[in-house]
Amino acid sequence: MERTTARTVCGICNGSCGMLVTLEQGRVVAVRGDALHPVSRGYLCPKGLAVAEMVNAPDRLRRPLRKKPSGEWEEISWEDAVDFAAERLSAVKECHGAEAVAVHVGQPGVRKEFTPYMERFCQAFGTPNFSTSGSHCHLAKVMAGRLTYGGLPTADFANSNCIALWGYNPQVTNPPLMRSMERALAKGARLIVIDPRTTPLARRSDIHLQPRPGTDGALALGMLHVVVGEKLYDQGFVERWTTGFDQLVELVAFYPLEKVAAITGVDPEAIGAAARLYAGSTPACSYPGISLDLQTNGVQSIRAIAILQAITGNLDVAGGARFVPPAPLASLQLATNLGGQRPAIGQERFPLFQQMHGHAQSNLYADAILEGAPYPLKALVVSGSNPAVTWPNAGKVKKALGALDFLAVMDNFPTESSRCADLVLPAAHFLERNELWDASSVFGVQRIGLAPQLLVNQECRSDWEFWCALAKRLGFARHFPWENELEAIGFRLQPMGLTVDELRAHPEGIVFQQNGERKYEKNGFATPSGKVELYSEALARHGYDPLPAYREPAESPLSTPELAGRYPLIATTAVRNFAYFHSRYRNIPSLKRRAPQPVVEMHPETAAALGVVAGDRVTVASERGSIELAVAIMAGGLPGVVSILHGWQEANSNYLTDDLKLDPISGFPADCAVQVRIVKLMG
Repeated sequence: MERTTARTVCGICNGSCGMLVTLEQGRVVAVRGDALHPVSRGYLCPKGLAVAEMVNAPDRLRRPLRKKPSGEWEEISWEDAVDFAAERLSAVKECHGAEAVAVHVGQPGVRKEFTPYMERFCQAFGTPNFSTSGSHCHLAKVMAGRLTYGGLPTADFANSNCIALWGYNPQVTNPPLMRSMERALAKGARLIVIDPRTTPLARRSDIHLQPRPGTDGALALGMLHVVVGEKLYDQGFVERWTTGFDQLVELVAFYPLEKVAAITGVDPEAIGAAARLYAGSTPACSYPGISLDLQTNGVQSIRAIAILQAITGNLDVAGGARFVPPAPLASLQLATNLGGQRPAIGQERFPLFQQMHGHAQSNLYADAILEGAPYPLKALVVSGSNPAVTWPNAGKVKKALGALDFLAVMDNFPTESSRCADLVLPAAHFLERNELWDASSVFGVQRIGLAPQLLVNQECRSDWEFWCALAKRLGFARHFPWENELEAIGFRLQPMGLTVDELRAHPEGIVFQQNGERKYEKNGFATPSGKVELYSEALARHGYDPLPAYREPAESPLSTPELAGRYPLIATTAVRNFAYFHSRYRNIPSLKRRAPQPVVEMHPETAAALGVVAGDRVTVASERGSIELAVAIMAGGLPGVVSILHGWQEANSNYLTDDLKLDPISGFPADCAVQVRIVKLMG
């Protein structure tokens, strides 16, 4: 049998890893890394290597399914599925208004080509309620960066002399970036790890700080106290390129190391040593992970870290944090929303989130469905997301999904959310569609390429195809004039002067721009003042603290002592495992063997106090709900702090998390600081 091998780029995450796919009679038979790919250089993680299993999995969704009144499923054609969705959405719009319909896309849509078409659909339909996984992932960090210096820079690990990782573990979350970091460490770069868990990377660090979960903001202010008090900052940069330095000096004066140590539990001498190492190792870079987003003081904590990056003179320089603009693709935004003037859900409570991103805050959808606040939400269409597992307060979310007049879910596999749906749509795998990739946001390399369609699947359709078909069925054809994905991609490439054929001819991608250093010296920063805003007038205008002041977590032994008396342990519930990607791929055999069951990790002292050993079954409970898990012992962690791997349907950590106590600026949940209790299961 004839075999062919094609070059493409993995679409599972945003790593843009080069992939060689071997095909035989239209089936994937082998996958390996592409050594010629300029970004990943031959690396593929276990998920990428399992692509053949994913594409050929026996439990893949392969036909549109409609739920009958009896609750049984019936297979229907794609044409009937589009008609059914159009009829139900039109009925909701007629009875309740366009804003009663929401559209949500999950992580598989992050920086993917179909997502802006979904947003365009919402604008044509008239609903302001388009949301993404950015409601609880990454966008809080984007907000902090934009408020401070006008954008979110990319850490240049490979050229850094000192790397500070705040709640970020690239060994698990982005191994190609870890390889860049390894090159810096091999040349003598110093490593600071801030993480309550003692990860393998933390064991390799020069300094490992273990703050109580949710107190990173206080730790950053303590480091700023040292940098400012000992004049370790870049005085020329501060004088010329910042505003609000005097106010910052006043703020950090309230955070001497002894006070910060009392808040965080970190030794004051270690805090001082980390501050001096970072400030004295230019160029240096800091990178806050998603665990910083998932705190009730998340935006301000990340702002404090961003300020530390800025005043030490490590902005837009090699080895520091580089501003790397993405590919300038043609916009798909309509001139105006074609519906009414109702605000997006979350717009009134979190106005800066909506202003900066143009999205609704999906963490408030359950209240809109169940309580009609701020107005009723009656229909939801979900692409590549599993809200019943990944949204906070999962018990409430599942109740809300069941109360909708219409729920449609589009995915590769059945999920907990699809079981609640009225319509389930089988999505094409990334090998079954055409996709652009851009290495700028993750790797700081301004290179764009095309991941071409390698497989033909007559049963599944791409998200792009579905949304274009639905738009045309509802009468919005003039806003969706493209005949196919490649034509639409060609439209997107026009501002760059590139064509689809040119990208096809260069599977390694095309460099579209050479990024310079210290671009602010010519153009200033993309802030109202043109400078780094240590004191944010935008925050002040909206009633927030203009400085990155520390606020105790909404649930903690200090802020809620009565609650902590009943739930004495602190849980971080957003821990990731190398085998999986959030809630995805636990059905893939080779990955399931790597991590066969959900566990709760705890310090040996915590286990001894609970009377449990590794492998024991326990119940973990919060005010919202409870789950059962196996115990894993983690030496070197923090006593009284437990870590739960997220994304498991059968032990969903989001039954523990809260959808009410949210970061006041971003609306993000506090998944990384939840008060829980643990009880051993007998028998």
